[in-house]
Amino acid sequence: MISIIGCNKGGAGKTTTATNIAVALAKKGLEVVVVDADAQRSFAKWVGDREELNQEPDITLFEKQDNISQSLKALNDKYDHVIVDVAGKNSRELITGSTVADIIIAPHQSSQLDLDTLTELEEQLKVVRDLNPKLEILVYHAMASSNPKVRKNERDEFMEYIKEFPEFKLLKATGHYRKVYKDAIPLGRSVLEMDNKQAIEEINDLVSEVYDGVK
Repeated sequence: MISIIGCNKGGAGKTTTATNIAVALAKKGLEVVVVDADAQRSFAKWVGDREELNQEPDITLFEKQDNISQSLKALNDKYDHVIVDVAGKNSRELITGSTVADIIIAPHQSSQLDLDTLTELEEQLKVVRDLNPKLEILVYHAMASSNPKVRKNERDEFMEYIKEFPEFKLLKATGHYRKVYKDAIPLGRSVLEMDNKQAIEEINDLVSEVYDGVK
């Protein structure tokens, strides 16, 4: 299964989401390869830190830019899951990868700047689906406020906005802004390997919603 973690906005939590999904699936005993298709190489650096610090399970890394479609198809024949991290923009990697992907998980914050990019993503989807009609786009509410006084209103506003895009599916799982997500990255870890129960539950909810029932 090929999963692209991507959207057209930087700082939305794509790499963080990708690292946590990769570890969660690997912990299930599945064969996982992560593809860093972003010139910034944040995913690759995280894998390097993970290897240096002897974190287990091991995560296999593949790096590729420009047209990534054939590479993703080849990797999909060898691994249970191909997790792809792309740059936060309308990139060639996002477009070419989308032509062969099963899903795009699109993290977005509840901000107008983030949500405005959904229009561009929707236009991309219309074109890509001519080549890949099975592609699903799953919108993930990331970096949501953890303040109980504003959480419900923020979520309600996010849900209301997504209704304008019937081609997208809004995930029930929500990731909140927690320091532990940042703390885990330089350690080469997922939050599943940290001690924050709330963050662990968030990632487990995300992976369960998207991948349960899928090899």
